[in-house]
Amino acid sequence: MLNNYKSGYSLSQCFYKDESIYDLEVKSIFHKHWLFAGHTSQIPNIGDYFLFEISEESIIIVRNKKNKIKAHVNVCRHRGSNICSEKYGNKKLLNCPYHAWSYDLDGLLITARDMPSDFKYKNNNLHSVNVELIGGFIFINLAKKPLSLYNFKRDLNKTLDLFGLDDLKLVMHKSYPIPANWKLAVENYNECYHCNPSHKEFSQIHMMGTDNKVFKKRKNDFHEQNKGKLKFAQFNCYYDYAQTGQEGYQYDRNPLKPGILSGTVKGSPAAPLLGNLTEYDNGASELMLGPLMFFLLYDDYIVGYRFTPLSLNNCVCDIFWFVRDDAVENIDYEINNLIWLWDTTTLADKEIISNNQKGVNSSFYSPGRLSLMEDFQKSFLDWYINTLSSYTGD
Repeated sequence: MLNNYKSGYSLSQCFYKDESIYDLEVKSIFHKHWLFAGHTSQIPNIGDYFLFEISEESIIIVRNKKNKIKAHVNVCRHRGSNICSEKYGNKKLLNCPYHAWSYDLDGLLITARDMPSDFKYKNNNLHSVNVELIGGFIFINLAKKPLSLYNFKRDLNKTLDLFGLDDLKLVMHKSYPIPANWKLAVENYNECYHCNPSHKEFSQIHMMGTDNKVFKKRKNDFHEQNKGKLKFAQFNCYYDYAQTGQEGYQYDRNPLKPGILSGTVKGSPAAPLLGNLTEYDNGASELMLGPLMFFLLYDDYIVGYRFTPLSLNNCVCDIFWFVRDDAVENIDYEINNLIWLWDTTTLADKEIISNNQKGVNSSFYSPGRLSLMEDFQKSFLDWYINTLSSYTGD
């Protein structure tokens, strides 16, 4: 099936319907790449935690007594019970509700009743998970030897500093369950061939939603006018362009429609300018880190898109909205105005993706030729096939 893949075409039906392929995806993609778990503003106090769940895995993201962010697999080392059942909360200890084994916030086992004399506590700590902070964004990695983020930081630290990633707060998080295979959701996000016919709201804000030739000319002019500015850096190290051993990433800045300053109902400012920014430039930056997480950076707020597989036929799209941490609701920003564009767009995408899955399920479905506006999707599919083909089980 992998050998029959034809670059420049969509995937064969089996890649959306076969459980064994889904199992391989979990091992070769979700357990290997960096995943966006959430934001430090979700757990401001010592002992605060939330759960990040993907497929069969549940991860406890917690702030420890030294004010550091830690991540542990939500599986008791006794007989495997989940330790935390609530999605979020605050705990002094991580107590298993089944047999009362308890762990400290660093995942070290501290209580296990009536165990044999040769039982060793140090061999029964919670499984730890790699954690990396990008500003206040929390990324985790389930691999023993995670992909490096060195190139990403080297290339983009100065650019991202402009947006004040260390000084943000999460003001809204919404989840959109989608009855479809996760790849259809990611493929949909990776192309704007559908934007003009399917997203009138997006297309009234973003130049990307217009004719492809018009967009490319406007983007070229946009970058020429701002050549040399940090905010207009371009790095295309995503998917099949990622360097071996490095996590994939992408950054680019695209123009908004004339007169549009931000992603709001009327295109007017949504919130105070971020970080060190002093003016609006009529643009928005796209940032990708890893295969399932995308950020859109306006000058005054950031929206994050995360696609998470739940099973072969179900996934969830989580949307996160961030503003400056000193911004005050109903004074500096109005929440409905802030979330309008991407809430509206995601609800439309949910229907689009669900219909796509229904069509893919048909016995008449066959891989279709990709358009000239689906080059990012092509890179995703080429990378996906190569990732599955080269997986060795390590």
